[in-house]
Amino acid sequence: MLVLFYALPDPLGLSMSEMFAGKTIWQIFMAYGAILVMSSIFTFLKSPRALAVFYVVYFFFAIADYEIFRFNHQRLSYSFIRTYFHVSNITDATTVSTLGGDGVGTVLWLGLVFLILAGGIAFCMTYSIRRKRMTMMDVAIAQKPNKKIAVTMLSSGAILSLIPLLLFLVGARGVTTVPIIKTQIDWRFTLGKYTLTAPVLHIAGLETFEFMRDGYAITDELVHDLDAFLPADFAGARLDKNYPGYRNASQHEYKATRPYNIVFIFGESYKGRVLNKMLEGDTSIAPHLWKMANVGGLWFKNAFSGSYPTVRGTTSTYLGFPSHPNRDVPAFYASNHFKGFQEYLTNYHRAYMTVSNPVFDHTLPFVERFYGDNWRVIEDPKIPGTSDSLGMDLAIEMLKTMPTDSTWFFAANTIATHIPFYGYPDSYAPKPEDAMVRFKNALRYTDEQMGRFFEALYARPDFDRTVVVILGDHDTPVDSIDYKVPQPLGVSAAQIFMGIFSADTNLFKGLEIREDVASQLDIGPTIFDLAQVRAPNHFWGYDLLSEKRPAEQPALFYTQNAYYLGFRDSVLTGGLESDEVYKGKGETYESVSDSLSLYWKSRAVGASKLLRSLLRNDNMQPN
Repeated sequence: MLVLFYALPDPLGLSMSEMFAGKTIWQIFMAYGAILVMSSIFTFLKSPRALAVFYVVYFFFAIADYEIFRFNHQRLSYSFIRTYFHVSNITDATTVSTLGGDGVGTVLWLGLVFLILAGGIAFCMTYSIRRKRMTMMDVAIAQKPNKKIAVTMLSSGAILSLIPLLLFLVGARGVTTVPIIKTQIDWRFTLGKYTLTAPVLHIAGLETFEFMRDGYAITDELVHDLDAFLPADFAGARLDKNYPGYRNASQHEYKATRPYNIVFIFGESYKGRVLNKMLEGDTSIAPHLWKMANVGGLWFKNAFSGSYPTVRGTTSTYLGFPSHPNRDVPAFYASNHFKGFQEYLTNYHRAYMTVSNPVFDHTLPFVERFYGDNWRVIEDPKIPGTSDSLGMDLAIEMLKTMPTDSTWFFAANTIATHIPFYGYPDSYAPKPEDAMVRFKNALRYTDEQMGRFFEALYARPDFDRTVVVILGDHDTPVDSIDYKVPQPLGVSAAQIFMGIFSADTNLFKGLEIREDVASQLDIGPTIFDLAQVRAPNHFWGYDLLSEKRPAEQPALFYTQNAYYLGFRDSVLTGGLESDEVYKGKGETYESVSDSLSLYWKSRAVGASKLLRSLLRNDNMQPN
């Protein structure tokens, strides 16, 4: 298993040994340590069949965890199981697409699952048959305790498991090169992150430890760190110091003088650095989007996602505060004190069209809470790659049901540009090895389908009082540029397309290209302006219609165990629990240690601690 683990690449061809450089030793320590400890317990109990059953379950989850990580860059967790293995997901084609990507790798790993299952069944059957044939004396000999073996297993496994834990607790750092085998050992260790066995033995320990670690006291210093990323008037509007991310309605001058209809579209992996090329003249990338932009509106050249994957960008956009890698918000959404911006649109008719089962991307809790039963998902496409075509057919059909005499909010998403970018029909364009070519082909296909929806929108009598918001759910890794920063996903979580468009000249007089930084956290406050919502809320962002983020203030988000700060002219990133700080944009990044970068790193880490505590203790807003 470990040999195959390092041999199989992910869909982009990045080997696992490269992705987890220096972490191989921790894979071995944690995997074999856990196996030996559990084996010793069953040895003490003299229960070999129970041990075989344990191995089957253990390795099934270990393989499933790797398969999920390889194609989705997510870790298996309770919340993942709760959503991905929801009944509605198991019974449709989405389950198959969860495996996605490289067919050979999927076959090999699924083959291992069945081999392990077959081996466990064969052992239990063989052992049971032998037991029936044993004499009384044979049974007595077999039951004679052999504590030396059990003790050796237990002590060896405990040592292997405790070494990484101790290194984690003391915060060990540095890299050592072993000269004989020419292998690097990275002593920086993150509990459970680099092991195949995290889902089985370490998730309980991890959750217990994080429960204590995430319970930071809300100090003035941490609140000061948070305020570094918030609008200047946020602190003055804060209603309760125990809820530092919650404020009264902003007192700035609003742009909208009437409530607008709102079309909200999440473009799957809409990369800012690709779509911004249209501003340089190449409008063939997405001509229908370009036509919509030119009815009037705002185009943000420096827009940033709330992180990767989809659920993190969705969390940031819908709830108005950064998602955090240690807290999977949607899984516990029903019990937490949050409100999505849709819930403030009380006088709006709300509807949602999705091209993918919301169970698949962890957004089902949002969908059920925001739209009730007024949402629809496309049927399984009979022709591969036509999901976006079917989606826009459904969107056009649902658009016809929107009232013309009252306000409405209609949301939709796209899928063709989802990694690995095969989401368009074979007859539409080639699907070469070059991932960027496939991405652009998929983008043009989605744009053509979206253009049909736009034409139906243009024809509505209420088009002149309708605003269209289009943004990426996140960036996505496509080529080597996206892996330039030494973090798990490079800069591939960062820069997205974001545009707000309307033909109403009271809002926009033509297309304005904005240089100031925008974030998914700003969508909620902007929609509040458009819907004339004036209420206390936990949205940390700016109203993009009438406010601009100061040039020196970055957009903040978190991915894996790293922070990302999006400035106008650079991106700053590093580990939350390490000293590295990297700065750059586009293709060039370098390690930096200047005082300004370290200042922002300190603020980002402090805000992260506060966010962990707020999410852990349900302190986003009062009851």
